Amino acid sequence: MDLRKVPGCHVYGGATPLAAGIAKIPKERNLIFNIDSETEDALKEVPSFKVPFDKERPLPLECFDTIVKAVAEEGDKTQCVFSSKDEIPATLGMVAACAAKSVQTINKMRALVEEGITEKDWTEAIVKKTFEEPNPDKPNDTPLTKGEFDIVKALVAKYPEVQVGKILIDKMIDLAGAAPEGAGGTNLRTCVVDLQAKMDAASGEEQVLLKRQLLNGLERYFYLVCFGAYCRKEGPTNFKNTFASWLAERDSIADMVENGIRVWEQMTFFSLSMTLPA
Repeated sequence: MDLRKVPGCHVYGGATPLAAGIAKIPKERNLIFNIDSETEDALKEVPSFKVPFDKERPLPLECFDTIVKAVAEEGDKTQCVFSSKDEIPATLGMVAACAAKSVQTINKMRALVEEGITEKDWTEAIVKKTFEEPNPDKPNDTPLTKGEFDIVKALVAKYPEVQVGKILIDKMIDLAGAAPEGAGGTNLRTCVVDLQAKMDAASGEEQVLLKRQLLNGLERYFYLVCFGAYCRKEGPTNFKNTFASWLAERDSIADMVENGIRVWEQMTFFSLSMTLPA
């Protein structure tokens, strides 16, 4: 089976067995990230890492640091392959790897300026347009499809430096999302809005299930925004500090997740248009 490829980034996703799919991609160094499987015998010589993301939630958060640590010392052509029988956790890992690799690209571009190979103003203009300007609105976009959820807006208000991280992660989410613009996976931002619509149209146990998926999707996007901000902050040092330490320095983030997202599990009603406590 062919692997899903993120356009413009050496990041792939698929399900075991992977060997046939890997044989079809460029003959570069590969890293395999196993979410719910073991590396098959045919690929035992390929470096592999366990990143056991939950099917719906971005947990354990340590998986983000596993991805960063693996990617940090690699060249920009190293290919990351995420293996999972479930598409969403693979897409989550793919988005995280793309964000980390993007910051490495920024580092490399700025290093060329330091070496006198490229002009600073020209380079910074490319960095700004590629990584720091939001994607243009689509005809059917709304504030919610653009990830302007109340809890995310509260996060940006409290930590303004998160805004540039949100822009980066939104770009990576779109690239890993629906084809033809993306890799063919779930868009981990707009799916939150879709789940709200499905939940509103459902009833009984189905509505309870969709509400849980909605809250999990919102939490997943929230932490991806945080991870994008972490990448922009720590990327210039080649990730000297971990995502775990970045979160620990901003301990109110955990409170925001608990009191702005998870708290709604115990309540009957929930809507993305409501003002979330933060």
